[in-house]
Amino acid sequence: MSRLRTLLAAVLAVALMSGCSSADGSGPLPDAKTLLQQSATAMKDVTSVGFALTTEGTPSGIPVQAMNGQLLRNGDAQGDLTATQAGFTVQAKFVLVGPDLYYNLMGGYQKTDRATVTQLLDPSAILDPERGIPLLLTQATDAKAETREDGAVKISATLPGTAVAGLGVKVAGTLKGAVWIDEDDKRLTRVRMDLEGGSATLAFDDFNADPVIKAPEQ
Repeated sequence: MSRLRTLLAAVLAVALMSGCSSADGSGPLPDAKTLLQQSATAMKDVTSVGFALTTEGTPSGIPVQAMNGQLLRNGDAQGDLTATQAGFTVQAKFVLVGPDLYYNLMGGYQKTDRATVTQLLDPSAILDPERGIPLLLTQATDAKAETREDGAVKISATLPGTAVAGLGVKVAGTLKGAVWIDEDDKRLTRVRMDLEGGSATLAFDDFNADPVIKAPEQ
């Protein structure tokens, strides 16, 4: 019996040590404020991202229901979107190059001024330190690290309206939300914004892939 107790104690000790090891992504959560600052710094070095905007419910302040594509720091972008305008749902492919917007509702691409889409969401603001993600991360308040999810730390926070405006969300004041920051490279992988009527989530991947974005053939 004594040997059995010794063996069980040893097995339990190994199990506890394994469960507390930081190598498998467990252990104490990092300080939320420090991680936000680290992420703001890391995101300033990002030259391009893949992005996906999704919504749940019918959130106010955001006419774009869904949007995904690729984005360069200078604001050139390509992808597709679903938006509501004047009571109508519009689905379109788009390419933003310099001052021009190319859009495809059905058939071939048409050309117009980029302001047509930037009134809804200006992609050039997303990676802009003065308007987008870095601003959001540095000005977030009431930050609290909650859990780890797929290698990222989820931090709940109060988000500034001036920064979420750069992500295409128009609100007065602040709003509640959460950010997910990769624990290894400190990059922001997702931000959720809780709005009246629902929520909007912007996810990021393919950092610094620097895709070639050019005007499509018309």
